[in-house]
Amino acid sequence: MIRTGFMFLVCGLAMACGTAVPVMAQKPGKSTPPTAEEEWPSIEGKWHVLLGHEADKNLLDRPEYKRSVVTISDKQLQWSAADGKPLFAAACTWKQVASPQWEVDLTPEGGTPEAATLPGIATLFDKDILKISWRRKNFEKGRPTIFNGGAEQAYLLLSRQPLGNPPAKPDLVGEWQLLTVLDDANDKFGRGRSTSVAAFEADSFAWKPTKQGVNFGGGYTVDHSTRPTRIKFNINVPPPGTGATPTPRDGFVAGVVEFLDEDTVQLCFRESGWRESAPQDSRYPQGFFSDGDMNMWIFRRPKP
Repeated sequence: MIRTGFMFLVCGLAMACGTAVPVMAQKPGKSTPPTAEEEWPSIEGKWHVLLGHEADKNLLDRPEYKRSVVTISDKQLQWSAADGKPLFAAACTWKQVASPQWEVDLTPEGGTPEAATLPGIATLFDKDILKISWRRKNFEKGRPTIFNGGAEQAYLLLSRQPLGNPPAKPDLVGEWQLLTVLDDANDKFGRGRSTSVAAFEADSFAWKPTKQGVNFGGGYTVDHSTRPTRIKFNINVPPPGTGATPTPRDGFVAGVVEFLDEDTVQLCFRESGWRESAPQDSRYPQGFFSDGDMNMWIFRRPKP
């Protein structure tokens, strides 16, 4: 690994008369990115799975994947159920590309039908959040460039901390750190980090990709009598009937929401694929996943 940086040499000059020439203060520069050796301890070890997405489905909707864990070493990735039963295991190699981005190559135990190594990518999204995605098929396309859990890739969103218990009285009010925003099973954050937040007030919400504006917002109501809990959005940004994928002309967007614990929430809502003549109840998602019609977010209360 090649470590780059700047070295500043400050020299004090003495005048013949013995007076000192004052030394100008150096402006602080950007910190040097960590080397692979420095960053690797933040990647290896035990992780708790917040999302396991492939083939447009969230594997954590299945009981055996709930509360599962991933253990990473420089030679192996092991995905295990909460009771310790193996779910996936692969030999692996890791290469830092540019902090916080890595390349990872996985060779599953038992092989693959194509006898292929699965090329992948990883990003240390936050100090305690890791994203990994690898290609499952069509290997001629090479290493993926985005985090995707669709037809060709698998995507893991991992947390250092285990999930606690859901709250007795869920309350969305507050500002939340968005960890992943899936649209067509693609993480819209790309391979980098993001400061994007979801801000909820008592009866309104806003997705703020940047401090400068709102990308998606409006009013909302929550129905705690349903399972999963339904959330009904009344979108006014962008205006109803507009946007890259036009919002419904009546502004109604159907979603479901679940508190994974006190501080972590998953949300799924229908972006497209409805018939305006159909009953509104038919628009609600039946789980938490992303495909051509459904978007999925996972967010948490900001960490200090």
